[in-house]
Amino acid sequence: MKSRIAVMMFALVLAVAAISPAPAKAEPVKIRLGYGVLPGVISPLLFQKKEILKHYGKSYTVDPIYFQATSIALQAMAAKELDISYIAFASLSIAILNGGIDLKVINDLGMWGSKGHQGPEFMVLTDSGINSINDLKGKVLATSARGSGFHYAMLANLKKAGLTDKKDFTVVEVRIPAMEAALREKKVDLIIGTPPFLYIMEKKGGVKRLFKPEDEMGDVQSLLNVARSDFLKENRAAVVDFLEDYVTALRWFLDPKNHDEAVGIAATFMKRPPATLGFAFTAKDFYRDRNSMPDLVALQRNLDTVYDLGVIKQKIDVKPYVDLSYLEEAVKRIDKK
Repeated sequence: MKSRIAVMMFALVLAVAAISPAPAKAEPVKIRLGYGVLPGVISPLLFQKKEILKHYGKSYTVDPIYFQATSIALQAMAAKELDISYIAFASLSIAILNGGIDLKVINDLGMWGSKGHQGPEFMVLTDSGINSINDLKGKVLATSARGSGFHYAMLANLKKAGLTDKKDFTVVEVRIPAMEAALREKKVDLIIGTPPFLYIMEKKGGVKRLFKPEDEMGDVQSLLNVARSDFLKENRAAVVDFLEDYVTALRWFLDPKNHDEAVGIAATFMKRPPATLGFAFTAKDFYRDRNSMPDLVALQRNLDTVYDLGVIKQKIDVKPYVDLSYLEEAVKRIDKK
């Protein structure tokens, strides 16, 4: 009798299991990703070629959100409206000391002028009579924004030449796309030339390179991705998957045999003719490590420069604000394959 009841109970359990709904599948983690001017900030482009991404749409998705400046992106991070965002070395120093946000550097976005690659150049008119930094005394100099990496790179080089801000020269803000017009119309005496605008200006002629950030700063770890620490802790698996796909796509974009297709993807995303982006992902573009590993030695030196300029009142040891464990795990996965 007992065996018969046991058989009936077992059958009932099987029947209930058969009609019970399967456990709900967890929704992919939506990563709100802050980015800036393309293709200098490459991150949103890497998630356009989804057929090479192993985890996209499964463990995570990406919602790319454009910000004109990293300072604005930091405000969104503080309000928890962003999870991961691009940041310049200069903004990182401010975020650490004044931002009130618990952030961690998680991967590299790009370096200026490293390993034979092109970075920004400070440009003047060929017939301006300006042939050295010392000739900038009494002149009007353009930067994209006060407090930007461009601004501090300019100040570092001028300080080395013995020129003092507000005393020996005037700095004004000009949007990067408007720099060339401001120079040619002689509203300013010096501007920043970044790809592709640098190459467009030089093709027209009448301009020359005067100096570059690394003349005083060495290699510049110009752009990084940072993430909120709480987001990292709550979503470790999804972040590692995100970075595995990130590095997979980055290596694909940097592979010369994929150059034309990569430029096409960028052109479509940016709604620009491919012919204007031929420099992208080559030595004429910013340097990007194929594992997206930041140069922490350069980053520390760059933060020291911000301190030396008097922008921040205390030196920063960057190591506590970096967590590369997510990236290292992602790269190990890829290389095992």
